Amino acid sequence: MEGLEGAFDVLPVAAVVVGEDGGLRLVNTRARELLRLASGERAPEWLDTVARSARERGAGVREIVRAPAVEITAAPVAGGGVACTIEDLSDRSRREQADREFIINAAHQLRTPIAAIATAIEVLQAGAKELPDARDRFLGHIELQTDRLVRLAQAMLALARSERGDPGLVLGLVRLQPLLSGLVAEVPAAGGVVVELDCPTDLAARADGPLLSEALANVLANAVQHTTSGTVRISASESDGHVVVEIADTGSGIPEAELPRIFERFRRGTVDGGVGLGLPIAKAAVDVLGGSIEIESREGFGTTARIRLSGAGFGAGAGPPERP
Repeated sequence: MEGLEGAFDVLPVAAVVVGEDGGLRLVNTRARELLRLASGERAPEWLDTVARSARERGAGVREIVRAPAVEITAAPVAGGGVACTIEDLSDRSRREQADREFIINAAHQLRTPIAAIATAIEVLQAGAKELPDARDRFLGHIELQTDRLVRLAQAMLALARSERGDPGLVLGLVRLQPLLSGLVAEVPAAGGVVVELDCPTDLAARADGPLLSEALANVLANAVQHTTSGTVRISASESDGHVVVEIADTGSGIPEAELPRIFERFRRGTVDGGVGLGLPIAKAAVDVLGGSIEIESREGFGTTARIRLSGAGFGAGAGPPERP
């Protein structure tokens, strides 16, 4: 029995052995954590019912119990007991939801660089490839968007793993100035809009480079989309051991009634032409990085997004940076 108990205890799933009298002969660590069951006590009614069913049939059974939300697989063992494994369906549901959101997020994020690459190829095939300056310019566009696709794939996979509850990200120091400069180069501003950047060269955030890039890219794209004239200003600074990145625009602003729901998925505002995923993806990424994001806005007067992350300046001995 000692050998069996030791084997039970290391199983990665919740497992118990229910005796003929309804008592719990063995309970492994995972079962104690999940359902607070203990050896020696009687099995809960829902578990005893499934165990009796397996004992009566003399074969394995699998049943879903609504309260608690678990799936039980039970099979008789020698000595009259029934071995049961218990899976937490709420945990499975969370993983499945994260997988569904990954597909939606990826489709939303990939469409812009793919469209840009397709357009560049179309222009080249239409004759631009015969003109050296035009050819080089559009090949540069393709290279830029291809790099973005690589970062997108890395960021979306990191976000999906985190939301599924997989082991956490390994964070490093990411230099903000080159990261933000690259994002400014990638996001085309409308005519009459000036994009400004103010970021110290030695400022770094503790983050995952691709994931932070996607969070900031979504906020920046949202600011540019809703600004028809004036400026979009990106500034970064250090405050009390944290890095604060602000993206402020002089655009249309957000109606006060919509502000409490701007991070809801597929929530499109009255002035939004998108699909309602940019800001929710940004918030999810910032949350995974252990940071915070807040939005201040006044309809007709523009919007400021403020992202706060752990960080350090290289001048303070932070060491070499991670590439953005």
